[in-house]
Amino acid sequence: MDCGYDRAHPSQRVRLTMTTFPAPPRALPDIDWVEIPGGDYIYQEGKSRSLPTFYMARYPVTNVRYQAFIDAGGYDDERWWQGIERTQPQESRWPQATRPCTSVNWYEAVAFSRWLSEQLGYTVRLPSEEEWERAARGRDGRAFPWGDDYSTGYANINETWDSPGGQKLEHTTEVGAYPQGASKEGVLDLAGNVWEWCLNKHDHPQQAEADTSGDARVLRGGSWYGNPDAVRSAERNWNDPSERVDNAGFRLVSSGPIR
Repeated sequence: MDCGYDRAHPSQRVRLTMTTFPAPPRALPDIDWVEIPGGDYIYQEGKSRSLPTFYMARYPVTNVRYQAFIDAGGYDDERWWQGIERTQPQESRWPQATRPCTSVNWYEAVAFSRWLSEQLGYTVRLPSEEEWERAARGRDGRAFPWGDDYSTGYANINETWDSPGGQKLEHTTEVGAYPQGASKEGVLDLAGNVWEWCLNKHDHPQQAEADTSGDARVLRGGSWYGNPDAVRSAERNWNDPSERVDNAGFRLVSSGPIR
């Protein structure tokens, strides 16, 4: 880029030029992994299940982390979209760096996890519905990540659905903004803020593989828009895998070992 001349005497003027270089790729923020110990746990209405140890991200995927995928050409690389519907990115309604990414459909979440697996050198993916519930309810099948009773101010939800004196923000918040709402193992935002995509189809909660055909996919955890009942850890929701909404995002798990 031509910057013109300096202010030296006319006989001493030197023409200045500036060489431009492409911006460096956006660095990958570290994932804060939480170990979820294997063993028996309570699933849904008192059903006993067992899972091996796995690792769950402490927070949902944020805008800055998802932007790294976009900046790396993730939407243009066919490797991440094999067998799934490819689209173009849509900006989050609330694009602040440390808020959860939203307006991301199930296919985009799967593509992101494929891309990130290659960057990290180990496999990350969406959680199965059973893994998600185990992380949220602990071994004892609690109603909410923190216990059996809803506590005001423990999650970003619309508490005014049931109580005019409750709190509501009507937007997402920075991930981890409600530390008092942590799960038994310390995972945050499992209640409220954004619904989270799970790997399995709604009608097949025990199918842990990513079946990339159509049909409704599970969402868990409730959001900033919902009431206390919607954020109960056993509550099941669903949406079409191609749908994008401003109150749904996702988080990652890994079967380990984490390197």
